Amino acid sequence: MNIRQCVYFINIILSSVVSANCFAIDSLAISVVDDKNNTITLKKPAQRVITLAPSLTEMVFTVGAEAKLVATVKSSNFPESAKQIARIGDYEKFNMETLLSYKPDLVLAWSSGNNNQQVERIKKFNIPVYMIEPRQLTDIARTLRNIGILSGSSIQANQAADDFEKRLLRITKANKNKIRLRTFYQIWHDPIYTVNGEHVISRIMQICGLDNIFHDARILAPNVTQEAVIDKNPQVIIASGMATGLSVEKPDWLSIWKKWHVISAVANDNLFFIHPDIINRQSTRILDGAEKMCEQADIARENLNKKKRD
Repeated sequence: MNIRQCVYFINIILSSVVSANCFAIDSLAISVVDDKNNTITLKKPAQRVITLAPSLTEMVFTVGAEAKLVATVKSSNFPESAKQIARIGDYEKFNMETLLSYKPDLVLAWSSGNNNQQVERIKKFNIPVYMIEPRQLTDIARTLRNIGILSGSSIQANQAADDFEKRLLRITKANKNKIRLRTFYQIWHDPIYTVNGEHVISRIMQICGLDNIFHDARILAPNVTQEAVIDKNPQVIIASGMATGLSVEKPDWLSIWKKWHVISAVANDNLFFIHPDIINRQSTRILDGAEKMCEQADIARENLNKKKRD
């Protein structure tokens, strides 16, 4: 073999080694699909994560990736240690310059809650953005697993997702075949906001044997009139709202309905409150809210039965 042939074979060997190394590096890349059907690909697990919703902050802690959480939004208050995470503003409007200053390699966003224009700006800086917008409760388990993959915390994430799904199954079985009740779920009072049948809260209502009176609304969180609620005559009214802290007191505006005795829910004292942190947030704690709602549904059924007996 002459020198030229030796050089030729050496180059082939070196090229093969380089190709193998490149393949090894590429094989470390991770990809997941978010709730908006976007594929998010990272060359390696994220090291600097920013969350744009309190539910996402809770999920990061749930999967055990809180050490990688460098910033979040003001309303992230659970668990207690989440209060120590740096803030970049509110989930509805955050400071873009502050966000960029933390040099995130992954941003977790809330599709229907965050400012869409701001989220699109983040993407223009080539920062991967994972969007959540669960339509089914099982979507929350899937998101847990995906965040685990993206953050390199799959073991704890998979366990949390499994626990969530098992608990969801228990709640579903425990409330199967119960008498169904017409229900109005109220997010806010001025103006009056509710949810339609596509909202994950409406899925909880279904599990508890409660039929959403605005199931057919075209918008995910529609604005409705007081007259529309009265006309649909719900047997149950459940309010959440914007309560702070861990208060379990009903909001004052829930009492406004009491003057409308024509409404079945009012006539039978079926006005209830669930703390928004455990029902409006799309995290694992939503099952706390589900259990609470199902308990209230049972109370409502008993109140209706008592009225019939009397």
